[in-house]
Amino acid sequence: MYRKIAELNELEEGKILVKETRYQTIGLLKKGAEILAFEDICTHDGELISNGVLNDTVLECPRHKARFDLKTGKPLCMPATEAIPVIKIRISGNDIEAFLEE
Repeated sequence: MYRKIAELNELEEGKILVKETRYQTIGLLKKGAEILAFEDICTHDGELISNGVLNDTVLECPRHKARFDLKTGKPLCMPATEAIPVIKIRISGNDIEAFLEE
């Protein structure tokens, strides 16, 4: 089910916006016309990754330096071997809605 998690005017180009939902923390990133959404957790050790170093659409975990492609969720280096969940979103007017399982 899609649920509103943010508004377009909350996003700043190239900066991660973090939103809490009932069951997870979601990071949103605006890159040009694209908006990427991902679960804000490192699959290596459970650390929140939104505070890591962002380089274009690659985010580095602040704890052990695992890097993830935010477009696909795939890990790009060790120690991470599992992808971070990417979240399907849609835009409805000014609202950003994420597909969230109940």
